Amino acid sequence: MATASWNGRLLANSNEITHVEGNAYFPISAVDMTALRENPDYGTTFCHWKGHADYYDVVVGDLEIEAAAWIYKSPYGQAECIRDHIAFWREVDVEGAPEGRGYVEPLPSLRDGKTGWEALCWLLRHPPKAELDPTDILENTDIPERDIRELWEVNDVRRYATRYRWTLRDEGVHPRLVQRPGEPVTVD
Repeated sequence: MATASWNGRLLANSNEITHVEGNAYFPISAVDMTALRENPDYGTTFCHWKGHADYYDVVVGDLEIEAAAWIYKSPYGQAECIRDHIAFWREVDVEGAPEGRGYVEPLPSLRDGKTGWEALCWLLRHPPKAELDPTDILENTDIPERDIRELWEVNDVRRYATRYRWTLRDEGVHPRLVQRPGEPVTVD
């Protein structure tokens, strides 16, 4: 039995955990939704293979933790197993969850029809080479050269660029993306 609790309150418990990327996703039916409050002001985060995550604050009495639970309300096909499931982090104590990483992004990862900045995030994670010119970007994202600079400023694109060590080189006429060697870096 996996449980999630905080400040003495049981938030979720279930034998039916979906274990994805090291996180225990509890079925909504196993979560005490009275202890969660949607937090649209926190915004969403984007994962190139799972989709867009929405956040909940955990509220117990007069205490709360901002954005300590999340859900992918409309996960991409490769992550359909987490539909109608909620995961916890921050100070929430999750016990009895499986060890290890669990289900992770299938390889090869699929662009899966994504275009624009979502496809650019996917490309930054799965580049065919360490330097991308406008033609490479267009072929893999459908982003025309005139839009590269603007989409580079999208928050999730910047987060992916930092994590996977990409920079926009904008000397001359044509922008290009260049990746520094090394392991992904942790980004909050």
